[in-house]
Amino acid sequence: MVDKVFALLGWITAFGIVIGGVTAAIARFVSRDSTKYDMEFLWGHRYTLEELELTLREPV
Repeated sequence: MVDKVFALLGWITAFGIVIGGVTAAIARFVSRDSTKYDMEFLWGHRYTLEELELTLREPV
């Protein structure tokens, strides 16, 4: 009985790791893709990503 509980916990952990990895990969892809989209269509490549990040950190 105890071995079945540990086996179930192992499967739950493995499933959680796989789901977490897929979620992280999708989040990374969406983040990178949306940054490229913003640079192309919103800013028209007038600024570099570094310039935009620096301007966000300066006090207004």
